[in-house]
Amino acid sequence: MPKEKMFEGIDYERTIFNPRWFMENLLYIVDKAGRTIPFKFNREQRRLMEHIEFCLANDIPIRIILLKARQIGATTFFTGLGFWWAAMNRNTNYGIVAHRLDSAQSIFDKTKMFYNFLPRELRPSTIQFSSEAIKFDKKDGTGINSMIQFATAGEGVFRGQTLRYLHKSESAFWDGDIDLINSSLAPTVPDVPGTIIVNESTANGYNHFKEEWDRAVRGESGYTPFFFGWQDHEEYRLEVPYGFELTEEETRLKERFNLTDEQIAWRRKKISDDYHGNELYFQQEYPMTPEEAFLASGAGVFDAKTIKAGYESSKEPKLKKEIKSYITPEKLLIWEEPQEMVEEIRSKKAVWSVEKQAYEYEETDLVLETIKKKVPYTIGIDTAGLGKDWNQIVVINNLTKKYAARFGQKDIPEDALADIAIEIAEYYNNAMIAPETNFSKEICNYILKPKFDENGEKIRDGYKNVYMTENLAKTKKISVGGGVEYGWKTTGSTKAPMISALRALLKEHPELIEDREFWYQAEYFLITDIAKNKMEAAGGHFDDIIIAAAIAHYVSCSFQAPQTPIIFKEEKAQKSGWINGIYIPKKKKLRKGIYKNHA
Repeated sequence: MPKEKMFEGIDYERTIFNPRWFMENLLYIVDKAGRTIPFKFNREQRRLMEHIEFCLANDIPIRIILLKARQIGATTFFTGLGFWWAAMNRNTNYGIVAHRLDSAQSIFDKTKMFYNFLPRELRPSTIQFSSEAIKFDKKDGTGINSMIQFATAGEGVFRGQTLRYLHKSESAFWDGDIDLINSSLAPTVPDVPGTIIVNESTANGYNHFKEEWDRAVRGESGYTPFFFGWQDHEEYRLEVPYGFELTEEETRLKERFNLTDEQIAWRRKKISDDYHGNELYFQQEYPMTPEEAFLASGAGVFDAKTIKAGYESSKEPKLKKEIKSYITPEKLLIWEEPQEMVEEIRSKKAVWSVEKQAYEYEETDLVLETIKKKVPYTIGIDTAGLGKDWNQIVVINNLTKKYAARFGQKDIPEDALADIAIEIAEYYNNAMIAPETNFSKEICNYILKPKFDENGEKIRDGYKNVYMTENLAKTKKISVGGGVEYGWKTTGSTKAPMISALRALLKEHPELIEDREFWYQAEYFLITDIAKNKMEAAGGHFDDIIIAAAIAHYVSCSFQAPQTPIIFKEEKAQKSGWINGIYIPKKKKLRKGIYKNHA
């Protein structure tokens, strides 16, 4: 059909005020099959347009950060929207910043096609039309005075200009000094209604884009976060082949995300053909969740699969317990309350075994003794030191290694932190306390010594179940000046083994830690020097929860920490005599000597 007949009978006036109508009726694109077709929104594009229309209708500046799977049409959508913004409005500048020159050229080609396929009556006059800029105006200055600019990320880009629309494309892949680039871009768009900033990208590890995304998700910026996984895209499905059967992992994904067999078939073929069977590479390009999108590229201490499983198993605390020993807004977050066990000692009777031709003892229903036992716990404390990190207290179950509870407080005196640690330890069956003493040993002194009030009255006794520093090479306690040194020192020789032990545990059982904040820190806990085995949090992030958990776990496995339930309450056994036809002999103490078998 000739282009002139495509737009017969169209009311052009409505296009100026309606970006949705304009884009879906007047813009043309080239699809994946190479055909020129009208631009019709897919599911993801409709969601974005609904948000944009709401903001425009309510005079709200539009700020969007988009995390996406590949090839869902996001760049095309925002380019089309920018074209409407500049071509249908006066005095409107639209700036596009791409990560590479060829990407900027591709966006220019889309824009050129939009312009060429517009009805002649709607095409604004141009005085410049190049891959650097399209200037909509007339030589005498009587045009609409709007412009579209194409650039690549670099220091000073668009500096000193005023834009109504800024489109940051694939910003996770920008090179150079990102702070300088953003500092030149930030002032270009005024914070007023009728303006828009879009920051869209696929993920590229734990960099600046990840930080911006996390801030938006936490509500710490003015950006509205949008995430689109591959399962949201209607095109990503294939006909199911004959004999198609789901694997265990595919069955789990189908149930969790409500997938169809056609979607599973597409996923399987994509992993096999494009990523040579490597599922992690596929997840980085075609994630189903934001966590998958930001999987580390080998730099993380905890591997991507472990972090993903940890996020999936994370839960809200079962209980939030107020601290009584010190007034604080923070509460003890509890995923497992202190556990008790009941053990019954039963009488036994001799039964003849025909097979073994001997008597064997079997338990009867008669309970001789009931013993209540308490599960042992260990507490690890990462102290804030000079105040950079938070003080974090983590509780670990010695038997199951489950992460039971956490308390965090940023600014708190050491004596108050000691009081809180004792309160938590007593609640958790008199748990062993292992405070980090890198910055100061005073916390151990506060814990060990009795506490008195201003009048000299004793408030509490000293808490004695405190970890004694060990020489990890010789596995013995360290003595200082004839005494014993208390607490945990995180050094080059202790940090590697404690992190390694925690990493090995979580690789097999990531479900043991249900604290989402732990896994958030784990994402940014990186190997910064492979040769020196140096591990630390990425810039602007913390590792205090990880260190506290690693201390607690390592100490919980040491010879100082109980590895069996401790008797909590014991009831006396029945006296000797006949009970229900079974004779219970009186217990006798054996004297020292040599005994012979006279049978």
